[in-house]
Amino acid sequence: MAKKNEKKLTIERSVADFKLAYQAKRKLIEREKSDFLFALGEQWSDEDKEKMRASGITPVTDNRIQPNLFLLTGLERQNRADFKAFPQGEEDGLKAEIASALFKDAIRKSGYSYKSSEQFKDGVTCGESHLELYLDNTESLTNGKPCWQKIDGNSIFPDPATREYDFSDSRYVYKVKLDIAKGDLISLFPDAKKLIEKANSGKLDYTNLLKSEGTHLQKRDYSKSGDNEGTDEAHEESFDLIERYYKKWVERVFVGDYKSGEVKEAEDLETAENFVNEYRAGIENDKQLHAQAVERVAAQSAMTPGVPVEQPPAPPEQNPDRFIVIKRMVPEIWCFAHVPGIEEPLADKRAWFYPKWKQYPFIPYFARFSTAPLEGDERHLLVQGVVHGVKGAQEKHNKAEMLMLRHLNTSANSGWLSEEDSWVDQNKVKKFGTAAGVDLEYRTGKPKPERITPSPLSQAHAQIALDSAESIKAQLGINADLLAANESGGDSGRAIALRQKQGLLMVQELFDNHSRSKQIAGRFLLSQLGEIYDTETAIKVLGEAFMRKNFAPPMVANPEDPMSELVPMTDEYGKPMQYDKEMAELAIAEVLSGNLEEYDVSVGESVASETQRLANSAELTEIAKTYPGIIPPKVLIKNSQLPESVKAEILAAIQQAEEMAAQAAQTPKPGPKETR
Repeated sequence: MAKKNEKKLTIERSVADFKLAYQAKRKLIEREKSDFLFALGEQWSDEDKEKMRASGITPVTDNRIQPNLFLLTGLERQNRADFKAFPQGEEDGLKAEIASALFKDAIRKSGYSYKSSEQFKDGVTCGESHLELYLDNTESLTNGKPCWQKIDGNSIFPDPATREYDFSDSRYVYKVKLDIAKGDLISLFPDAKKLIEKANSGKLDYTNLLKSEGTHLQKRDYSKSGDNEGTDEAHEESFDLIERYYKKWVERVFVGDYKSGEVKEAEDLETAENFVNEYRAGIENDKQLHAQAVERVAAQSAMTPGVPVEQPPAPPEQNPDRFIVIKRMVPEIWCFAHVPGIEEPLADKRAWFYPKWKQYPFIPYFARFSTAPLEGDERHLLVQGVVHGVKGAQEKHNKAEMLMLRHLNTSANSGWLSEEDSWVDQNKVKKFGTAAGVDLEYRTGKPKPERITPSPLSQAHAQIALDSAESIKAQLGINADLLAANESGGDSGRAIALRQKQGLLMVQELFDNHSRSKQIAGRFLLSQLGEIYDTETAIKVLGEAFMRKNFAPPMVANPEDPMSELVPMTDEYGKPMQYDKEMAELAIAEVLSGNLEEYDVSVGESVASETQRLANSAELTEIAKTYPGIIPPKVLIKNSQLPESVKAEILAAIQQAEEMAAQAAQTPKPGPKETR
């Protein structure tokens, strides 16, 4: 049931909202493109380049920004972290282990680490970048393969009123794809096949709609290879797709429990009311049965006077008003898709990931993000990368370097000082007077010609260039001296990590926001594990060793020798169980339900950097030395930098030694021998 007084969404209304969203972000998109070009070396204006070409000068660019971007992206790749599910309580540890194992497998399949690094690189350059999760069912109709798609900021248009990092307060978020082939569009929306086949093409009219060329928008996400790339055939019958993800308010029915405080959604109003009525009827039925039992006992007591008769137990006290039916309007995430030129929408339905994921499917990354109350053309300043703030210093540095080189070139070959008719061959002096090894002759009786001393380099320009370079370094906030390893190479991992942390203070926001984005992606992925795996595929990912360790088979007495040790229960084929399959499937099904994060586990990051792991291992070792016996040997082994196979052997040996010690402790010691 739709929200009361809510207008039906139409293509006209969607286009109007899209226009507002685009206009609110238009200046940011233009600036982001400029930042990208500037970072890649396009640092001279067209006017300056034209003036220099007219003077026969080639523009020189000393790009001090790009190496710093390489440094940041290298640090991000070197210090990648894995997804990990952390238990909320001790009883949730097993679920967290299952979720973490499936996390890692899903990340490996989807290539998330590389996509996340691409997102970080674009984000720190221009200010923003986005990822979108989708499931590819090409290979399996039941289990989708997780895939991440990087989307540029020029294709995502949120509600202009949004202020939250993750768009959680946004009424809608638009995604635009350009130049989608008709066949690809039909594969995306098979239910609208007839509408698409009738249309010739559908392109956004930027002149009338957005008052812009529109060439900056991201092209389609499909393969661009092929013989027709760049030809007219490649653009025939292509479409520009507009997808609007929005919050649609619908009425939902819930059942509230006053005793436990839980509120659960019901299928519909009738189901909720039937549940409450059955609960109340059960209470009344228990009272009637108790009254009947009391009457029977009284009748029996009257028939056998003097014989004590036990009274029936009273039914447990239950509150008939324990459950309550609640009706609420809740927002669902829907997707409204349309194409210019087609009068009907291609889709208007609940998003594929809802209700397991109740936010938008886009994972934003903003390098520097602010919610300051700026409006209009100033709003683009709320989102920035590292490039925008240093453009002025970089341009000043380039111009100072250019003027210094020009001054050097014009003054280096300054000529000769001589009297008139001093040279024997005047033309030779003009052509080769500055060449190395040339022999020049002057007339007898004439004073010896003297080379004019070149003017010294402009110290002012050199100082300006030097100051500009330092200004770029200061504004970027990256201390490369602290980030580099000591030349001696003898620093520990902890010392290197600490020095890097000190060198990243001014750019810590870039990495914190990236971590924030990764946690959003992790929660999204956690909610969709049930669409990626079923119990059978999850068991294959976890492995037999994990199943045997965490789901021990039920032990029963040996039917052939009841006095012997217990043996594993047999399965339906009569073979001993390797693990308790029923309990394993129940635990895995709960992880795949999509509601695990709400109650049992939270998503975080675990250390994946070799340097950081080395630092942690060294710190644990020092604590173990300072406080002997506090840290178990198993913890030290697990956090060491030994190969996994060696760790497994050592842990197995420790386990065996502990079991032998326990058996020895349980064995009674022989008493002293009797002496006569």
